[in-house]
Order: sequence, then structure tokens, then C-alpha cells
Amino acid sequence: MVDRALPFLTGLAALFLQMMLSDFLTIRGLRPDFVLIFVVYLSLRWGSLAGIIAGFSLGLVEDFLSAGSLMGLAPLTKSITGFLVGRLQGRYNRMSPITFHAAWVGIMMVHFFIFIYVNYQSVYVTNPGIFWQTYIFAAVYTFIFIGILQMIIPLSKVKPPPK
Repeated sequence: MVDRALPFLTGLAALFLQMMLSDFLTIRGLRPDFVLIFVVYLSLRWGSLAGIIAGFSLGLVEDFLSAGSLMGLAPLTKSITGFLVGRLQGRYNRMSPITFHAAWVGIMMVHFFIFIYVNYQSVYVTNPGIFWQTYIFAAVYTFIFIGILQMIIPLSKVKPPPK
């Protein structure tokens, strides 16, 4: 029972952390995405379905709480990320480490591209250089925090639960 409630409680903690620290960690209107980091770890542990459910539900709550003008973007991108990262579940030992890490990094980069493109499409049209800087900065800012978390819990050690 506790094992099934833990992902839910951890997801709420990630959302709470996102909301509480977003004002302190915002730089140039961008903040690290702790909910996305949670979705990546959860998807690697529990699979694509759990990643989709967590990405959609936490993204939806995040959209409601942030009063963003693009309702539904966070659930969409986080659900896609949860699904794709969930496809990597249990494959670390079957893939080369470089391929495994390149895959989840690439998936997160796609997430950030979709999210930043939709939010800043007018900047993309008027000044592509600033758009690409924003995209890289948003991704790197979250990657710094996932890198710190990997020192504690490496993604290579996240395994599916025993059956």
C-alpha cells in the first residue's frame, strides 16, 4: 500500500517544490522544472502509463496554479515526455550507457523545444537568436538540477519494481 502511495506523494512534493521555489529560482522569466524531473524518474521506475498519468495530472495542476495563458501545454509536453522516457524502462543494461543517457536527454530537449516554441513563437519569428538562447537556457537550467539529483539517485540505478 505504501509502495503505491509513494509516487503520488512524491509527485505532490515535486509540485509543491516547483510552486514554492519558482519565485526564488526564476532567472529571466525561466525556472527549473522539478515536475519534469519527477516525471522522468517516475517513468523510468513505473513505465510509460505511469509517466503519462503523472505528466498529465501534474501538468494540469501546474497549469491551473500558474494561471498560464496556454492551458494544456504542460500536460501535453509532460505526458509525451513520460511516455517516451517510460519506453526506456529497464533498458539501461541492454543499451550502451551513452545511448541510454543520450535518449533521455534528447527526450527532455524535445520537451523543452515544444514548450519554449509554443510560449515564445513570436520571438522565434522576430529574433531567432534570442529564441535559441531561451531554449538552451531553459533546458540547461533544469539539467543542472537533474544533474545534482543524479549524484544522489543516478538514473542508471532506477529499476522497475520487482514483480
